[in-house]
Amino acid sequence: MDPTMNTIMDKLHAISCQMGEMLAKQDKQEAATNDLKVQLSELTKQNKDLAYTISSQAERINNCEQALRASFIRIVGLTVTRETPSKDIINCVHSTIILPVLEAAKAAGEIDAFPSQRFLIESAFAIPSKSTTSAPVIVKLSSASIKSLIFQHKKEALPSTSDPVADRPRPKYGIYEDLTPANLSQFRTISEDQRTTAVWTYNGQIKFRIRDSETIFKVRSLSDTVESLIMPKQSAT
Repeated sequence: MDPTMNTIMDKLHAISCQMGEMLAKQDKQEAATNDLKVQLSELTKQNKDLAYTISSQAERINNCEQALRASFIRIVGLTVTRETPSKDIINCVHSTIILPVLEAAKAAGEIDAFPSQRFLIESAFAIPSKSTTSAPVIVKLSSASIKSLIFQHKKEALPSTSDPVADRPRPKYGIYEDLTPANLSQFRTISEDQRTTAVWTYNGQIKFRIRDSETIFKVRSLSDTVESLIMPKQSAT
C-alpha cells in the first residue's frame, strides 16, 4: 500500500479511537447526569414533604396558641403607658370598658348580676407603643363569655368620638381579639387589600367581605389570601 495512504489510514484509526473514547466518556457523563437528576428529583420531593410537614406543624402550633388566647382581648385608646402599674391598668379596664358593657348586658336582660373586678379580670398589661400617653393593653379575662359580652355590647355601651377624616363617629376605644403574631400579620395583609371592605375576627378566625358582594369569606389557613379565597367563588359565578 502507498505510504501516504498508510499514513492517512493510521491517522483515521487514531481519530476513530479518540472518538470512541470521547463517546464512552459522553455515555458515562450522561449516566452520571441521569443519576444526579434522579437524586435531585428525590431531594426535591423530600424537601416538599419536609416543607409540608413544617407548614402543617406551624399551623397546628399557631392554632393551639390562638386557642390559648380565647379569653384575651387587646384594647387601644386607654390612658395608660408601659410604666402604669398592673393594678392601675386593671382598674382602668374594669371601670372604662367592662362595667359599662356589663351594665348594658344587664339592661338587655342577658345577665341578672355580675361579679366583682377580681372575678372578671385575671391580668392586664401594656405593650410597647410609640405614644407617650397611651399604649395598647392586653387583658386576660376570667372567661370567654365575658369577652363575648364585650364584643356584643361594646358599640352601644362605650363612647364614640368624631373622626375628622371619615367625617363620622368612631369608637373611642378599639377592642380586638388578641391574635397570634402570625394571625395578626395575616389580618393586616387582608385589611390592606383594596378589594376588602370589612375585616374582622371571631374566636381567632379571620373573616372578610369584598366590594360588591355580601359573601363572608373565612380564613382557614395561614397560606390563605384574599386572592385564593375569592377566586373559586368568582369562577363559579
